[in-house]
Amino acid sequence: MEDTTKKRSNYRVDGSFNGSDRLETHGVSVPFLLTNRQRNVNGSSSKMRRRRSHIFRCPHSHWMVVIAISILIIVTMTRYFLFFPHEKWLDEEEVTLSELRNARDLLLQAKRQTLAPLRHVDKEKFTVRINTWHRDAQLVAAVDHYLTCPNVAQIQIVWCDQSNDPPEHLLYGINNSKVIVERHDVNSLNERFRILPLTREVMPTLGILSVDDDVLRSCEAIDAGFYRWTDHPDRIVGFDFRVHLISNNRKIQRLDTNPIWTYGYLSSALKSNQYSMTLPRYCFIHRDYLDLYTKYAPRRLIQTVQKVFNCEDISMSLFVSALTNGQVPLLADFWATTPSMIKLDSKQSISENQNHKQIRDDCVDKFGFLLGLKDGYSALEKVEKWGVLESKTIRHHPHSLFGIGQEANLFPDLLRDDFVESRKNYAKLLSQWNNLNQNKIAKERFPFESAKISLYRRLLTLGLIAS
Repeated sequence: MEDTTKKRSNYRVDGSFNGSDRLETHGVSVPFLLTNRQRNVNGSSSKMRRRRSHIFRCPHSHWMVVIAISILIIVTMTRYFLFFPHEKWLDEEEVTLSELRNARDLLLQAKRQTLAPLRHVDKEKFTVRINTWHRDAQLVAAVDHYLTCPNVAQIQIVWCDQSNDPPEHLLYGINNSKVIVERHDVNSLNERFRILPLTREVMPTLGILSVDDDVLRSCEAIDAGFYRWTDHPDRIVGFDFRVHLISNNRKIQRLDTNPIWTYGYLSSALKSNQYSMTLPRYCFIHRDYLDLYTKYAPRRLIQTVQKVFNCEDISMSLFVSALTNGQVPLLADFWATTPSMIKLDSKQSISENQNHKQIRDDCVDKFGFLLGLKDGYSALEKVEKWGVLESKTIRHHPHSLFGIGQEANLFPDLLRDDFVESRKNYAKLLSQWNNLNQNKIAKERFPFESAKISLYRRLLTLGLIAS
């Protein structure tokens, strides 16, 4: 066998090699690469570093780097301003005295309006109003689910996409007079609260379940909020609780000299066991509040929601609190809130915006002041007693699955003579589960858990749940 012959004629004394260095073995010529140890032994490391740094001292290379960085900055800023216009906005304009006075006057007009009283049908049925945007699969699944709920009288789809049509399944695939596609000519989150005249003419109920298309609950969990709302139709009854946080900071050089408010997520509410807001992505609300919001909400609220494509939930929750003397929204039973929620997988999400928290902080602070919830319009002449917003306790008992929040109903399974028949049946089912749970033979951790599991599995099969 031929011996291996090594040729290093091109190997330099300083430890570097010139690109033509080769190692011949068994007649095959391959590049000869020096190890780091060999380079260090020959003292070449510092020279190679000097050779690399010499590249950046080259005038042409320097300008190439500058041009590349400039292009990167231009592309980044273009994407920032053109494709995410709501990210560039923070409302630096402070509330003026005249703006505050106009807001108060609008609210005074709204408070003089009377909500329509509930009829018998309003205690039996409700209308689902779905806000949607570029999530067709989630929307179709949501509509199909709500059609299975016996207490649903109508389903309204708020369609604000002028460039695309609703899914064909909703237009032609279902033969159901309950579903109405409400086409809007403005793409704004305010539109979810604007009921078009043609829709209003055929709207069967005063009670509205306002929802997003990517959140679902079982029909039984929805009923927990519905029956609570029928007892308090002048309040919002929500399934999501949030809280405003009061910081120690103030801005002295502005009309609002109160401590700054910020937005508290679910984690903040649970940690403090306090809440003051709910989200219209899942809540029951009187139809007339939607009309009052569209007509009497301060212009800053409407314009801000339009501009940043955010904060409509904060706006409506605080608006109704202002009309009810600073009272917080009411909540459905605890088991029907977070434990019963199913979040659908979606790539379209406003909360993924990198400035989402900062925008919502600003909304809570300015909206609370404009609506008189921070100090009762102390900067203006007194007109009447105006309630300020104070957070309330969420869970009164650590392990209770039922009544939570303000004016909690700790015994929703108790029967009353004025209950409609469907509510009596519902209360009986709750009572049955409660008795089984107390005897430690209940098979469900919370009422109607099997209904949630069944719905979850169906959505998982459809590929709408992130695995």
